[in-house]
Amino acid sequence: MELFVVLLYAGLVNFASAGIDGEKWTYSEGELDQKHWAEKFHVCGGNKQSPIDIQRRKVRYNPKMLQLELTGYDDISGSFHMKNNGHSVEIQLPQTMTITKGFPDRYTAVQMHLHWGGWDLEASGSEHTMDGIRYMAELHVVHYNSQKYSSFLEAIDKPDGLAVLAFFYEDGHFENTYYSDFFANLANIKYAGQAMNITNLNVRSMLPENLSHFFRYEGSLTTPPCHESILWTVFETPITLSHNQIRKLESTLMDHENKTLWNDYRMAQPLNDRVVESSFLPRLGKGGFCRQEEIEAKLKRIESLIVSLDRKTVPGPTSTRTGQQPLSPLVLYFPTKNLESYALVNLSHHMNLQSFTACMNVRIPPIQDLTVLSYSTSHDNELMITLGSEVGLWIGDEFVNLPFERQSHDWTNYCFTWASHNGGAELWVNGLVGEERYIRRGYTIGAGGTLILGKDQDGFLGISDTDAFVGHMTDVNVWDYVLTAADIGEQMLCDNGKVKGNVLSWGINQLSLYGGVQLQAEQVCH
Repeated sequence: MELFVVLLYAGLVNFASAGIDGEKWTYSEGELDQKHWAEKFHVCGGNKQSPIDIQRRKVRYNPKMLQLELTGYDDISGSFHMKNNGHSVEIQLPQTMTITKGFPDRYTAVQMHLHWGGWDLEASGSEHTMDGIRYMAELHVVHYNSQKYSSFLEAIDKPDGLAVLAFFYEDGHFENTYYSDFFANLANIKYAGQAMNITNLNVRSMLPENLSHFFRYEGSLTTPPCHESILWTVFETPITLSHNQIRKLESTLMDHENKTLWNDYRMAQPLNDRVVESSFLPRLGKGGFCRQEEIEAKLKRIESLIVSLDRKTVPGPTSTRTGQQPLSPLVLYFPTKNLESYALVNLSHHMNLQSFTACMNVRIPPIQDLTVLSYSTSHDNELMITLGSEVGLWIGDEFVNLPFERQSHDWTNYCFTWASHNGGAELWVNGLVGEERYIRRGYTIGAGGTLILGKDQDGFLGISDTDAFVGHMTDVNVWDYVLTAADIGEQMLCDNGKVKGNVLSWGINQLSLYGGVQLQAEQVCH
């Protein structure tokens, strides 16, 4: 009888991280990859799915959030099941490990498992992302509500059934000796289904010292069946592993197809109406989170990444004796908020800007936070323009809302101007100028970056659709100077004689379209 209970418990542990036994779901291959999970597991298409992209500027600080008290996490002896389930490595945890304070109820540990990257150029593999940046790997410590439910199986599909503690891993120079036994044991469970017992475990030593800074939100299992039953606690302080330890994690285990097990993470899901709370005031200053070299490396390989996305190339100019022949009319249609949809601009002029004008014609639904364009070098959001119920302008990591009254959902012409010498920024809507605001006086928007349409640059790097564009977009032009009022007024005209941008010239610069962005032809007049 005791043996039956142990085997049943181990089976439930496997269910927590690998879904329903017998279902051949995968992360990126086959008919049931993560893009199609919701077809078989309908809850995977719900409104409270995990993981998410945690955007610090949108997090709500909750000073009343209680600190967690972890009991039984220190050095313990026994027999702990460590298994390669074909999707991850998991360790069965004793029921003496509990969260006794910090939640309304008592939660008992079930298992812990990891998610990582490693495939080709994708070095990072955490499930949650922070401001669009993905960490090297992520640890999940799974608990169930033992105060309300008699077992993990009973709790797994209840709204308050589970609590998961999530920790990021980062790449460091020195070996983390608290993980030495863990990595030594990986070779013993190389193939899917292999398992072993470990006799000593100190989970607390495997976690960061600082557990007081964390984010919290309501979410789901990150694998099928995706039950929306988890209260997630994502800790800010990462765990440091050596480069060799990270590589070992990414290269040792095999999946069910006897292929190297890597990139076992789900893409970020829409936040929808949920609120992410924090136990602390997140750092929002430039460079407060992202390592500059990490961003630079990712930017350099943006165009070289091989991604499983539909791509269309809108050609640049045709050389004739009369010069460049712009393609017109040219309308981009973004059908839905999609984490894969954007247009990459092939710039023919450096964006070394001490002033600029950016104009566009858009037709958008009544949705907040729609990114029209985003430009970034080695810094977050060198230049970003967002539309919706508010109109926002980011320059050099600073943000300003521009006065805006028009709420039309028909074609609308927007022009933004900014001059570094006084920091003055103006918004023109259908030829009418609003009140001048001030941002980043004396600043220069640096050259050498990447310009994309339809997506926040943060989301482009780490994959998030929170600010993704939806609707129609055309006549997007950027100049490295401030246009006159007359030139701005001409942007609403139908003819091709209006002045084109000298940084981004619509119909002339080549665009690469990803993720289902559609090319349409429509004459836009005001």
